Amino acid sequence: MSLDLQQSLSELQALFDAPGGSKDEVSKRLAKLKLELAQSGLYFAPPTASSQDLVAARSILELGAFQSLRLGNLKSYAQYNFALQPFYNNLESVIPPSPNRPVTLGLHLLGLLSEGLLTEFHTLLETLKVEQLNDVFVRLPVDLERWLMEGAYNKVYRARDRVPREEFGFLLERLMGTVRGQIASTIETSYPSLPLSNAAALLFYKPGETSQLVEFVTQRGWTLQPTSQTLTFPLSTKPDIALAAKQPSDDSSTAALDALKGKGVRRGVPMVTMVGPALKLAQQLEAIV
Repeated sequence: MSLDLQQSLSELQALFDAPGGSKDEVSKRLAKLKLELAQSGLYFAPPTASSQDLVAARSILELGAFQSLRLGNLKSYAQYNFALQPFYNNLESVIPPSPNRPVTLGLHLLGLLSEGLLTEFHTLLETLKVEQLNDVFVRLPVDLERWLMEGAYNKVYRARDRVPREEFGFLLERLMGTVRGQIASTIETSYPSLPLSNAAALLFYKPGETSQLVEFVTQRGWTLQPTSQTLTFPLSTKPDIALAAKQPSDDSSTAALDALKGKGVRRGVPMVTMVGPALKLAQQLEAIV
């Protein structure tokens, strides 16, 4: 079977690498080979199989993981990534290391980060050797996680300029979606309204990304005033703030306000201390980009 599997892998690799190649054809080949691997038992990384077949099977699954991310199919990527782990973890003494291992490891870390699975992210990091941590594919998600903890969202945004492979771009965009959600939550609790252009700068949307911005605004339930191009964030969408606003100025309202303070910001306060500097930074970044 080795010869046939090697031939199939070579053909798949050629299709995958071809400039402007058919993604549909790659997906069809992968589906066929995945079924063949399952039927032969190679999909499950049996240590008794020939090393040639195991290496070929691993390479096919790696291409499957890459193709899934190129298509933006997270479910498929998760399945391929899960299937790859026995090849990496259980067969170290049976087959040589994969040249794609740093890539799949970096993607795995970035995937965990984009899903907000920080415990799993750090657990995996603790298992890595120094040389793995210094690899460019692993270094990217490590840097991204540090920038997120620092609140350096502009660095996360600009990381798109250093994406080492196409597959990282999809996961990085998902991470930016998480970042924008965090920024949007701050905006909502900081302002009754905001000019659309300022919101776009804060959320790291370029002038040519109007449709993406409108989609984001719609999903958040924000209201856009067409004439003034101003976004409003109704109090009714934030029950805890609305409740505090309705309370009389007595001891009972103090408790509500204290609870509100504990959530980080009060409406209007962060104009200078928080969102203001962030807006200035975003505008400077826009000028650079």
